[in-house]
Amino acid sequence: MRIAFLVNDRREPSAEQTTTLLIRAALRRGHEVLVSGVGDLSQVEDGRLLAQGCTPSEHESAALVRQLSSGKASPRSLDDYDLCIVRTNPGRDELRRAEHIAALRLLESLEEGQVRVINSPRGLSRAFTKLSLLDVPSSLRPRTLVTRDPAAIERFLEQESARIIIKPLDGTRGRDVFALEPGASRENAKQIIDVVLRQGYAMVQEFVPGAERGDVRVTVVGGEILDLDGRAAAVARVPSQNDFRSNLHAGGTAQAVEVSASMREAVAQIAPYLEREGLVHVGVDFVDGKILELNVFSPGGLYPSERLYARNFSAAVIEAFERSV
Repeated sequence: MRIAFLVNDRREPSAEQTTTLLIRAALRRGHEVLVSGVGDLSQVEDGRLLAQGCTPSEHESAALVRQLSSGKASPRSLDDYDLCIVRTNPGRDELRRAEHIAALRLLESLEEGQVRVINSPRGLSRAFTKLSLLDVPSSLRPRTLVTRDPAAIERFLEQESARIIIKPLDGTRGRDVFALEPGASRENAKQIIDVVLRQGYAMVQEFVPGAERGDVRVTVVGGEILDLDGRAAAVARVPSQNDFRSNLHAGGTAQAVEVSASMREAVAQIAPYLEREGLVHVGVDFVDGKILELNVFSPGGLYPSERLYARNFSAAVIEAFERSV
């Protein structure tokens, strides 16, 4: 099978990223692989979508990363591929935001042809910000406000007996995520609100009890939690001693965890929505059965899952993609 990976920049992947693990798994399963960035696409006169990319051959992560960072790029027609795996993340690539938007639009025409695209560019376009959380039934998520009105945020804070979480609508890796306490200094709260609103809309959420102990990142593929040999691809992300954020890039640590019945029920409830939007591979963040976030752009978490449980989850993901083609 011929598989194309679209990433932010093919020279940037590291050995521990889920994207690198998936590329390596595809190579080990005998597929021909192309890796290109969002700025490497060209729609030519005859209608073909070309990608300037690298065709790696190394199966080991360190060698693969070196090959991607220094390998020679050449143009390929994506219309000749069987599968295009979109592993972009606009939230951590602000300088190329316009390129991300254009790339998704270009991939729509590819999807209309004979090439399977995962995740669907239309679904990704609709989930370009954290607003996709609002498509989750209200019973499965924290009470949530999306606004640019600082007064509305202050009223939300006054109505809560516990802390609230405020974050940019368009962000990733725990960046600019703040906790506000009901009894906090009004001046300090206004400053935090101002910092977040400078970036556009803010998402404000009630603090779910238990979140101070961290959250659980669950990998969902094809509307089901990814299970392999009795183990689910899920990790508890535990915040550091001096930070409430559990994101691994913000200092959190990954620990083994069992997926609860309430998590499985929640995934079952959102499965029809994921299928309708073409969101095949998704990371779902849980606290006590509540969904805090849906991660549809480059969902991570496979590296710690593989390390903790000694399971080849990345190969299982590629195998599921093969079946979908």
